[in-house]
Amino acid sequence: MKRCLHLLLCLLAGPGTAAEIGLTGGTITAQDESPSDSVRLPREAWRETASPSQVEGAIRRTAYSGDANLTTLQLLEPSRTALEAEGYEVVFTCADAACGGFDFRFQLDLLPAPEMHVDLGNYRYLLMEKPGAEPHTVSFVASSSTTAGFLHVTEVFTSRNEATDPAEPIETPVSQTPTNTDLIDTLLTDGHAILADLEFATGSSELGPGPYPSLVALADWLEKTPTARVVLVGHTDAVGSLEANAALSNRRAASVLARLTSLGVRAGQLQSAGAGALSPVTNNLTDTGRAENRRVEVVLLSLQQ
Repeated sequence: MKRCLHLLLCLLAGPGTAAEIGLTGGTITAQDESPSDSVRLPREAWRETASPSQVEGAIRRTAYSGDANLTTLQLLEPSRTALEAEGYEVVFTCADAACGGFDFRFQLDLLPAPEMHVDLGNYRYLLMEKPGAEPHTVSFVASSSTTAGFLHVTEVFTSRNEATDPAEPIETPVSQTPTNTDLIDTLLTDGHAILADLEFATGSSELGPGPYPSLVALADWLEKTPTARVVLVGHTDAVGSLEANAALSNRRAASVLARLTSLGVRAGQLQSAGAGALSPVTNNLTDTGRAENRRVEVVLLSLQQ
């Protein structure tokens, strides 16, 4: 079942421990812990030639949902204030496009949707540290949808004992719906939606192994809606010739179609196409803009046979 914020605060209370982090008034939607692992916690905006820094230790990741009317700054500001009062310092902070948009978000090790939703055009990242404290490193990602605000907290501890309280573990709830409702709602409302969690190697049309929650959600909805027909549309930035970009976007869209077919989607419900660089969501004059333009979208063609 879902546990509310006060439970996490109880677990964190103690000498040298940050006592008030999380989403005020929010609900824990998912959590996982590892006694020894590494997590990617960027210390700068995304650059194609740089890799995000990694931090090792006992890792706890927690996702919250709460008030949809809060801005991303309002979602994480209480936690930042509480940590600063305890001596933590801000290492790096940024917001959506200034972070690096799509590329920055997908270098983050976050709990998956629908428990943690990230709007690529509306998110904020914060990294804080306090050497010698437990946790010694804390990062936050705040975002929102039309129905809820979301906050993701990653804590890194030196030891397993500091990370958990075995006497009262926090349960990770099982989602009550098997689909990503934000993706499907967007598809039905706007007629198209970005499949934001897909990963392709640079210049490649080969889709990574996944799993990708967006494709699972889409496959589930298509199975339950046999009259629906969609087209997968690949998009690129403007680097390179129109012909090369059109071909690459076609191949990437076809790769996504093949993955959906392998998930059991009927071939008659799917088409694929490539728009190349001809339908950008923003300008191609910066690294950030080009990163946002590289994407695959699903477009709703029909709900009737």
